[in-house]
Amino acid sequence: MTGHNYSTVHLTHWRDYKIFVERFSENWAFRGQAYSSWVLNNAIERTAFIHYHKGIEIDFVSEFQRGARNYLSKDETPGHLIEWLALMQHHGAPTRLLDLTKSPYIAAYFAFEFCEEKQDQNVAVWGFNIHYLKNKALDILSDEFGEALKDNKNLINEDLFEKIFYQNNKNLVFPVEPFRMNKRYSLQQSVFISTGISDVPLMDQLHFLGDSMEQTVVKIEIPGTCKNEALRELHQMNLHRASLFPDLDGYALSLKLRYDSMKTPEQAMEEKLRKLEDDRYQFLP
Repeated sequence: MTGHNYSTVHLTHWRDYKIFVERFSENWAFRGQAYSSWVLNNAIERTAFIHYHKGIEIDFVSEFQRGARNYLSKDETPGHLIEWLALMQHHGAPTRLLDLTKSPYIAAYFAFEFCEEKQDQNVAVWGFNIHYLKNKALDILSDEFGEALKDNKNLINEDLFEKIFYQNNKNLVFPVEPFRMNKRYSLQQSVFISTGISDVPLMDQLHFLGDSMEQTVVKIEIPGTCKNEALRELHQMNLHRASLFPDLDGYALSLKLRYDSMKTPEQAMEEKLRKLEDDRYQFLP
């Protein structure tokens, strides 16, 4: 399917992004990508094996569950399928989940972190109204699971998620939040969205939104040339690789990125001169 009817917003400066994201309520979640030309897709739809046969995703998850128990203590072992998929996602095994964050600034960090600083190269931050996404999915799911949803106060809980997962035939996208989140996902303010069918592209399944897709999904494009300014300001907000990935690898990469984004001596001097010039025209309080 083609013709994705999401909204696209083109911004010119990092400061424009900071102003623009103030418009979003807590109903929104975000995902940053280093290239604005990339479409959104989950990891499992990028695999070759997902098209081999309809039940292969179930086989893949089952084998992971069997093998992972050799590496997990009893307390670390997930209790529900959503938690298993989150664990797989954390360790790089492909799933139908897509990671989002509730913070537009964390999403911006991931967009700029490894982007190219080119005038003609934009990064993208995607926004999803997950509240509306959930309600739209519930409208469809209520036809089959009305009683279960009523009992669960309209929550897509672990049991309902398992039914959707194993049926693998609901053409929709909906948010899911595991009951237990690991430390990294908590720091990143993560929330996931899941597709209802494993081998259909996420972008195509978003068409279940119909005419409301334009108000529910937005792609914000920002020039890659804003990278250093953005990373410096995000670092001041304590958003960097070391804070989002709290281990030695995260710290080492954070240090490299901080040094790479430092102002050149010329930029620092220009800023000082500009500040001196501005100070000359400061009015008394």
